[in-house]
Amino acid sequence: MLLLITLAAFAADDPPAQPADPSDPPAQPESPPPPAAPAPPPDTSPAPAPVPTAAPPPVDLSQAEAAPTLDKKVLRWLKPSPFHLPPNPRGQIDFTAYTLEFGEVKLGVSNMTIGILPHVQVGTSVPLDVIGIPNVQAKLHATEGGPFDIAAFGEYDVLTRTDFDAKLLTAGGILSFQLAKPWGLHLGGSYTSGDIAGDISLESLPQVIWFLDSSGQGNPAHSTSLLHVETVSARVATDIRFNRRDAIIVQASGTIYANVEHDADLWVPSFLGLEDALDQNGWVSPDKAGMASIAWQLSWKHWEARLGWGVSSIPGAWVLNTWELSYRFGGKTRLKEGRMLDTWQKNKSDLDKPPPKSAPPPKSPPSPKP
Repeated sequence: MLLLITLAAFAADDPPAQPADPSDPPAQPESPPPPAAPAPPPDTSPAPAPVPTAAPPPVDLSQAEAAPTLDKKVLRWLKPSPFHLPPNPRGQIDFTAYTLEFGEVKLGVSNMTIGILPHVQVGTSVPLDVIGIPNVQAKLHATEGGPFDIAAFGEYDVLTRTDFDAKLLTAGGILSFQLAKPWGLHLGGSYTSGDIAGDISLESLPQVIWFLDSSGQGNPAHSTSLLHVETVSARVATDIRFNRRDAIIVQASGTIYANVEHDADLWVPSFLGLEDALDQNGWVSPDKAGMASIAWQLSWKHWEARLGWGVSSIPGAWVLNTWELSYRFGGKTRLKEGRMLDTWQKNKSDLDKPPPKSAPPPKSPPSPKP
């Protein structure tokens, strides 16, 4: 009985079959899948034989020459000395718009200069320091690249004594052109303003001026004197460079305008024509305050020298442009040249060493006796 009830429950759960709608299309029988394509027969043809390549023609070595060996003569020619290196158009700094490189130092007889920043240098005039006139110089290389370079410079000189004070301030600019690889042109100008106030006497001046005074009379008795001077100067220079070591430098400079105001009883020592400078007011002719010079510049690894001759309205003033001796070190360019020279020195020392002895050939074993 229980089995019958269970079967009846399962039969009640199944929904009754719905009659087929006569409007529905008849069911299509499923088409059998297409037969698989037969596998291609294996390729039993023999592989093609490789095409033989033509052998390269034999090289004719009958006309070949042996490569030159690195002997001492060739090594001397390869030495990176300033004579063999190309010229450096930015090597000179005193009459051009160029400055020392960052970290480069120049210790000279006329000036001591150091590159404290890229394109910025400061220095001092040694002769003025020696005679007791402290001074400082500075130059800023404002632009670089293209056909020209521009720089601004300044100088401040001061002389302080118990009875008088003297101050001198100079500011100016320089324009440098590279007309050709070995040839440069440099144009510059400056404005100077100075004041002296006090009782000027030989005893109050630096000893070298007192010693060189040629008047033999000393200063007349007077009270406090005043002096104010303004000058405008111009300079033109050109340098022709042959290599890193040799160059010719031609310079011309002078004061083209001066305005001097002073007391009537002002005394000036008779030193380098200073007494004549008080009469200069207005435009100044070149024969009154001019200078021209030509010099040969020599630059080695560290040392630099300049030798030449010139003329000037102030006796002996042309020496400042034509005679120079300085020692220069530091800067990326000189460090690079130093590394080149160190490599050359190493190659030279290797060439000087005797060649290593070749090992003797191995002995063949004795043949067995019959």
